[in-house]
Amino acid sequence: MRKLILPIAAIAMASFVACSDDSSPNAPAAGPKQDTLPASVDKFFDLDNNYTCSQTVNKCATVVVTGYSELAQCNGAQWDMQTLGNPVAGCENAAPATNPPATDTPATGTPTTDTPATGAMVSCDVPGVFGECLEYPAGSAEAAAIEAQCVSVMMGTLGTGCAK
Repeated sequence: MRKLILPIAAIAMASFVACSDDSSPNAPAAGPKQDTLPASVDKFFDLDNNYTCSQTVNKCATVVVTGYSELAQCNGAQWDMQTLGNPVAGCENAAPATNPPATDTPATGTPTTDTPATGAMVSCDVPGVFGECLEYPAGSAEAAAIEAQCVSVMMGTLGTGCAK
């Protein structure tokens, strides 16, 4: 009986051995990382694998991750997702990042920019004991994330500024 169980057990264990698939689409991108950031990326994976994040390059820079409707920020060592629009550890005292406004070229060939009025703000008033009002300049990456998350994620009220 032992002579039969041992070969069966060996075959069963050998069938669980995983093979490598180097053609996987999740393999890291080849080549050096880029220092210049886009305003947005589709997936956090794209940002982490293709764009530099270090103490000297892109520290505290933010990028909209459209696949998650969230902001990612470089903490000086790696890219992290912001929580409720708050800066990641190490970037609390950094000035808010300003990303260039979106530029479209209409059929006339004249470029246009969607620039908000001076002083225009986007806010999200989050209710509750630990609630707060988050406010960012309209047109910034932070404002875009707040607009996407305020009602659905934070269960807040979208507005044009916090009460002072």
